[in-house]
Amino acid sequence: MMNWILLVMAAIVAVVLAMLVGGAMSPRERVATRALTTPCQAADLFARLRAADGPPRWCADLPAMRVVHESPPTTVQFELVTDDGAPMGTWTVHVTEMAQGSRATIVEAVAVPNLLVRFVRSIGGNGARPERFLLAVARELGVPATVDTPTSS
Repeated sequence: MMNWILLVMAAIVAVVLAMLVGGAMSPRERVATRALTTPCQAADLFARLRAADGPPRWCADLPAMRVVHESPPTTVQFELVTDDGAPMGTWTVHVTEMAQGSRATIVEAVAVPNLLVRFVRSIGGNGARPERFLLAVARELGVPATVDTPTSS
């Protein structure tokens, strides 16, 4: 019986070690870009984005954030902070007018010091936070929207 317990414990330790090694091999600094396309005017989209200083009640699952720079009506930059107030990264949002509406492109640049979180984000969690935020902005505006990952040109 004791051998089975030791075998299970060894398997758990092996998995945790593999995750730690994978996290150590993943980049500490992460950059993710997402874009929201809506039929609304650029000024309305910028105003809703700018109101996110906080985070807003309509997207409460975000980390605390505060506006550190803005150039209305096209650019706003937020600093993301942890629960204890330490800075963890930035979001830079650019709003552009289009023929049939507007587009907001958000660039998230964050540092991920925790090896386990870094490993999990390397599997596919990179960019999930800005995508949730942009979809919440579209819901608040009450307009249909699409979020995509822009390709660099």
